[in-house]
Amino acid sequence: MTNGVQATLGRGTLRERCTAYVREQIISGVLRPGEHIVEVTLSGELGVSRGTLRESLRPLEVEGLIISDGRGHMHVRELSRQEICEVFEVREALEVLAATKLAQRADRAESAAELRGLLEPLKGPGLSFGAQIELDLAFHSRLCELTGNDTLSAVWGRLIGQIEMIIIAAGPARATDRMRYADHVAIVDAIETGDPVHVATVVSAHMADFSRRYEGDAQPTPPAPEQLPSPRT
Repeated sequence: MTNGVQATLGRGTLRERCTAYVREQIISGVLRPGEHIVEVTLSGELGVSRGTLRESLRPLEVEGLIISDGRGHMHVRELSRQEICEVFEVREALEVLAATKLAQRADRAESAAELRGLLEPLKGPGLSFGAQIELDLAFHSRLCELTGNDTLSAVWGRLIGQIEMIIIAAGPARATDRMRYADHVAIVDAIETGDPVHVATVVSAHMADFSRRYEGDAQPTPPAPEQLPSPRT
């Protein structure tokens, strides 16, 4: 591993450090959505074998940050407008269910206090883009976990990679404004009211607003190739 690259990495095994490096390259926009990951170039930057690099890419493929084209070539994941819309539709269903369940519980004040605490760091200046994404995902993930419904949490967890790529593709300039404390604390305030109808309205509005913004950043879904008529025999 080259000295310059090594200096940017934390502790861990060689594979873990390589995984962290590639993840940071994706989050920072050095590796853009849709971009081909050139193994020769990247393994050279890291000073590791291509075999070690492939091992380090597997966790990112599981997370949904990168995908294989079926020919052994890896690309940074890129979502179309239709895919973004679908992700937010599922998120809305899951998080409305989670928030309304919490609002109807006797211990909703404790849940609200924990969620509010998770949002506190978003008030501070100077957060990195990666830290903002981590805090945003932690809040929404914990919202689902607090219900005690393991299936709900597991289904939400399978969306994490796609959610990350939606935010990353928008870039810091646009996405930072969408991960503000005020936008998220409104959900917590609604849970504290104990009114499930109000909670559902707030969460649905939150998801609809952000779905519209992120869809506006994305490329339109490419049309299906035109089917030519079969030649007559």
